[in-house]
Amino acid sequence: MNHKLIYICIVSFLLFFCGCGKQAEFVIDPEETPAPAAASEEETSPKESEMPREIGVYVCGAVASPGIYYLKDGARMQDAVDAAGGMRQDAAAASVNLAAYIHDCDQIYIPTVTEQAGVPVQAAGADVKADDGKVNINQAGAEELCTLPGIGASKAESIITYRTQNGPFQSIEDIKNISGIKDAVFEKIRDLICT
Repeated sequence: MNHKLIYICIVSFLLFFCGCGKQAEFVIDPEETPAPAAASEEETSPKESEMPREIGVYVCGAVASPGIYYLKDGARMQDAVDAAGGMRQDAAAASVNLAAYIHDCDQIYIPTVTEQAGVPVQAAGADVKADDGKVNINQAGAEELCTLPGIGASKAESIITYRTQNGPFQSIEDIKNISGIKDAVFEKIRDLICT
């Protein structure tokens, strides 16, 4: 037998029994395996509840660019007027509460001075009683409206909100469109109010 062949057989035999011929085994312990990294909250899209809600309002009347505008929830009347390019020169600015909050689907109407039925626009805080002592329901603030019998703070705010959203009252009878002001209350105040 060839010495070279014997030598190869002995080396192969030794390698086999010494473990060098074994296949390497890799066992992965699931507890030691790091879990795939979860996407951080910054990487995920923001939750719907965290996103600022958008509201749509229709701004019309005496503004530079009437139309539908989308604003952040919590916006005020001033924000809507600004979005529409501001008030025109003929706007009856004092008849609108620019600090009032607006809501989705509101129609915001800015009346003109002419639409104020010939009553001159007065600065905020000015006396809103006509020459005959009547309270002008298109211009009076909450304090003046509360001087009328049967009109409390809640009804006064409702009057202001109504005229802000729908424009000025065309007649004193229109005040009956306000929730809580029906014939009985109207009869008490009809001789004390004007438009």
